Amino acid sequence: MEKKVTPFAGQSAFAKETGTLVQTLSKNNASVLLIGERGTGKRLIAQHIHFSAAGNFGYFFEINCRSFTEAEVLGAFETVSRLIAYDQKITLFVCFADRLTLSLQKAFLELIKKVTEKNLNFRIISSVEKPLEEAVAAGSFLSELYCRLNSVVLNILPLRQRKEDIIPIAQSYLTSFSKKSGIAFTSFSEGAQKALLAHFWQGNADELINAVQRAFIVGEPPVISESDLGLSQAATSSIVSETVEGIGEDKSLKTAIDTFKKEYLTKILEENDWNQTKTAAVLGIQRTYVIRLMNELHIRRQ
Repeated sequence: MEKKVTPFAGQSAFAKETGTLVQTLSKNNASVLLIGERGTGKRLIAQHIHFSAAGNFGYFFEINCRSFTEAEVLGAFETVSRLIAYDQKITLFVCFADRLTLSLQKAFLELIKKVTEKNLNFRIISSVEKPLEEAVAAGSFLSELYCRLNSVVLNILPLRQRKEDIIPIAQSYLTSFSKKSGIAFTSFSEGAQKALLAHFWQGNADELINAVQRAFIVGEPPVISESDLGLSQAATSSIVSETVEGIGEDKSLKTAIDTFKKEYLTKILEENDWNQTKTAAVLGIQRTYVIRLMNELHIRRQ
């Protein structure tokens, strides 16, 4: 049975061009390197490339180099080798490829060479959050492996740089949640749409999906209201203004972002009586990430 994957939702030139490119890539086995911030949908794009292929598309095999141990990655490579031996069509998706140790990079390279020699039906899609050129120059990423992975490079824009996609993506997921649950949500109010467009979306599409899920749970059908989304737009706008005014001599973007993060995270922590679990739920991130940010930004309860 052929797996159905939801088409790209969006009206931006990026969304349209990406949709067209996915169809082209699905017809060949060129290696694809996806570059983009966390939450921008790299895994979804990889799935689209695989499942858009005509006929028997074979296996979609994913290796997460951030969460897998070295032994687990090696075991995954061995599994892929066995599938190849049985002449199976495979798309190998290696996410966080930049997290591979040099020894794993060498094992990965050997796997690629083995497949290339046999001219098998095998596609590699890799994803990273930042371009690999610096890692290659520093010697922490094998130049030969890099050349093998980047036949086609797709830079995925963060959601805040393609705002015309925000409402279509939100509507697409709202419709999907409604169909699965039988709860008849149909649209977003004008205020909710304005809030969606004004939000920064640090977590990109993943954060947007979390906001829609929250609204779906707390809202009253048939329309999602601004308050259902829990985005605290007024507070965000105020903090941005205060951040710009209080940066001081250092005008670098990193300083501005760190200052904003500290002010905003502190405010949400205070609103939730410094409960890290509740704060993480409001922000749509993991509790461990809240703790990490608190340590990095030196946030302490007064």
